[in-house]
Amino acid sequence: MSLELKAGPTSLDRLETALARMQQKHGFSRVDRENPQFPAGLAALLLTDDPQRNLEILDACVILPEALNGLGADVARLVAGPEAAPALMQRFAVARAPAVVFLRDGDYLGSLNGIRDWQEYRDEIARLAAGPARPRPIAIPVRDAGQTGACA
Repeated sequence: MSLELKAGPTSLDRLETALARMQQKHGFSRVDRENPQFPAGLAALLLTDDPQRNLEILDACVILPEALNGLGADVARLVAGPEAAPALMQRFAVARAPAVVFLRDGDYLGSLNGIRDWQEYRDEIARLAAGPARPRPIAIPVRDAGQTGACA
């Protein structure tokens, strides 16, 4: 009997599985890289990256759908995969993923970076969702995973 060895899933494969689950089970929509569209009303946008750089990415894919349940069905659930996230991170001045950006009618409400204690996470989500629009932060350069050297 011969045993065939084959490589397991990569970190990006695991992320794609998590994003597909978010779309199928929790009603998230994937943001288009070339033309990101933000719906009217309240929207929560999860920005991701390769989980090999930060394991919290996969945690956020599980935690965020549950945390958004407290807002009811009135919040549009969006996710940007690692191909679309760098430009959106720059646009909303997010230094690293995972981060959740909250928008109302396309206006910036604020962002939540990283993973926190469950109650703190839920409280911050409720605060941002209920808050007024703020000026969009000044965009910051974000290094694309494929680049080497200086920031773009």
